[in-house]
Amino acid sequence: MQKTKVTENIEFAYHDSGAPPDKDDYCSIIVIHGYTYHSGTFSRMSQQASSIGHRLILPNRRLYPGSTPYTEEESKAFDLTNPTEEVAKAFLKEGEYLLLFVSNLIEKHSLKKVILVGWSLGTMFLCSAIGSITTLTDDTKSRLLRTIRAFVFWDPPATVIGIPSPPSGGWTPLFDETLAAEQKGQAFGEWVVQYYPHPEMEKKDCYNLIYKMAPPVKPPTFSDIPVKELLSKIDLSAGPNGDSRFVNLLFQPVANKIKDLALFTPGIREAWHDTSFNIIYGEETIYNVVWAAWQLEAEAERTGLPLKIGGIPGANHFPMHDLPKVTFDTLLACL
Repeated sequence: MQKTKVTENIEFAYHDSGAPPDKDDYCSIIVIHGYTYHSGTFSRMSQQASSIGHRLILPNRRLYPGSTPYTEEESKAFDLTNPTEEVAKAFLKEGEYLLLFVSNLIEKHSLKKVILVGWSLGTMFLCSAIGSITTLTDDTKSRLLRTIRAFVFWDPPATVIGIPSPPSGGWTPLFDETLAAEQKGQAFGEWVVQYYPHPEMEKKDCYNLIYKMAPPVKPPTFSDIPVKELLSKIDLSAGPNGDSRFVNLLFQPVANKIKDLALFTPGIREAWHDTSFNIIYGEETIYNVVWAAWQLEAEAERTGLPLKIGGIPGANHFPMHDLPKVTFDTLLACL
């Protein structure tokens, strides 16, 4: 694992598959991970990257192994009892640090073509990064604009990006008050890795979405690996140490504000010039991701600010493990 400092006191740890051999014109894919599942979640993709001609760079967000945790002052700024504007300002600062991380890597590794990706909760951090472009120096902005070719929002859960539940309702273990606090984490872990064969997806009808699947219709992701390997992909301490507030329902007004800034504000879109904006999602992923994709598509049509949206057939929330080659192909198609 490598590290790079973005300020005197903040550094990010990251895994890098390295430049593919004998190939100069390659694409570097930088992925911002999700909730509890960190950079280790993408190990199968990382192992394949060089052999199929790509570079995969996987930072650990703050709170996760090797990266600088939040300071006490930052944690207080994220307090959800603060006004929305203050929390949004603090969260946008984290997006600025992520852009500085990407800028550092472009310089350090002479990257020429980058796809910047947020997966699951990472989609909210990607929104924060996109919305922070105006805070950077001209040199840093120039470096990012000539190198980042596409943004990809990969499996954005509705709650995470400030979209209310569908009219049909829904169910997420983390918000189920019938579960004891110690049960929620286990229930979430079992729920999020399953496959959900939502019928008649082309109708975009929320009443067709499957919220729970018992018994599983396919083996859940990670059911084929030993516990030790699974533990190399997750950090269960990150939720209670701070990440849980970003999936809290009280965070939704902040998330909605930053999502609109990043995706549906003409000035921010113009600041990123011709960088493409993309949504991808597994067609058998959790229901709130599919619902979010449909809502983002509708908002893009309403605002006239384009989003390229595509499903991954047969994929759940973890195709990086179950379908790594298909995932690479889908991400590269966003160029």
